[in-house]
Amino acid sequence: MLMYIRNIRKRHYVILVLFTTIYLFNAMCTSRPDEAGPGIRNVYGQGFSGSAACQTCHGETYKSFIQTAHYRDSRPASGKTILGSFDTGRNHFIYSGSTEVVMERKDSGFFETAYRDGKEYRTAPIDIVIGSGRKGQTYLYWNDEKLFQLPISYFTPLDCWCNSPGYTIDSPTFNRRVPAQCLECHTTNARTVFRNNTEYGDAFDKSQIMYGIDCEKCHGPGAQHVAFHTANPGETVGRYIVNTGRLTRQQKLDACALCHSGSRIALKPAFSFRAGDTLDQFSAVKYNPANGATLDVHGNQYGLLSSSKCFMSSQMDCGSCHNVHVNEVGNVKLFSQRCMNCHNPTTHDTCTVKVTAGGGSTRGRSAGMVLADNCIDCHMPALPSQRIILALSSVGNTGKAVNNLVRTHHIAIYK
Repeated sequence: MLMYIRNIRKRHYVILVLFTTIYLFNAMCTSRPDEAGPGIRNVYGQGFSGSAACQTCHGETYKSFIQTAHYRDSRPASGKTILGSFDTGRNHFIYSGSTEVVMERKDSGFFETAYRDGKEYRTAPIDIVIGSGRKGQTYLYWNDEKLFQLPISYFTPLDCWCNSPGYTIDSPTFNRRVPAQCLECHTTNARTVFRNNTEYGDAFDKSQIMYGIDCEKCHGPGAQHVAFHTANPGETVGRYIVNTGRLTRQQKLDACALCHSGSRIALKPAFSFRAGDTLDQFSAVKYNPANGATLDVHGNQYGLLSSSKCFMSSQMDCGSCHNVHVNEVGNVKLFSQRCMNCHNPTTHDTCTVKVTAGGGSTRGRSAGMVLADNCIDCHMPALPSQRIILALSSVGNTGKAVNNLVRTHHIAIYK
């Protein structure tokens, strides 16, 4: 009898150690301050693990993905994540007359401060950085549980401060509220505040924000997946996770279109869409899909792509050209090689531009150019956005206005 009791105690001890080990493993994987913290859950109650937990089994993919603009799309503000200069002479944006906003570094953090006639009349901290910095950044600040956009942003191509998108250049204002739909495309998770069974759609639980476009934005919350495979290391079939490779073409497109089809009319609460869902059940488009000419190059890559002949005459999806796990920005040769998967002499139409004997072409390209190395600049050129026009304020750029250039996803023959 005594031996039986000892065996029971021993088994209980082994079980306790096993569960403690699993718990500590998951806690370590989910406690990185720049990713997910313990207890972060989506609107359906599913727990996140944080992408650091993925590296145990998907190490190479993880190392590659954390270098992408998606992964770095939002972060808490710090001296490392804010790209604009705070040096004297390069840290101000002049409006008109004696009004300006100065970007200031203080012991308590980073601030945008408005001055009129040399006197401070409004200031707010830079709390959150939106944008990887590939094209630029904009900044948010907390006011209790609500987020607001700051008036000045950063423009990467000219390394200077500019007016924030959506703000005029008449005078600085600090009152543009950030709704949940904005965070839906710039974070992996955020939770709005509920009180007395009422949702406050522009008030957020700070402990539930998961910055950046993490692995779990597309593959779904991974806490249960990590726990299962930690306890079952011999299981090779992924459980409790979304395998995007098994989605239909439209499901894959919808997952990208959530954030790459322009602003949409919400039909259901933000963050309720999950990869594999039908997007039109969660939000509606604001444009006429049959009229691609009305689309601006800023923000609606899906609408532009779907209006292209290449798209309509094939089964291509976003993944046909983009490997989202790799930083491929600016590699036109790589993207052009993917064009050649269809546009080659044996399977499809090829480029009609004739290369001259000197290595140039009948369209005046530079000598020695290999057309197949750069289909992109001709057939998907960078075009000026008519919606995002930036006023610049920096040395040599004061008062200068520029259109934000965005590569169009309408594949066509351009003059």
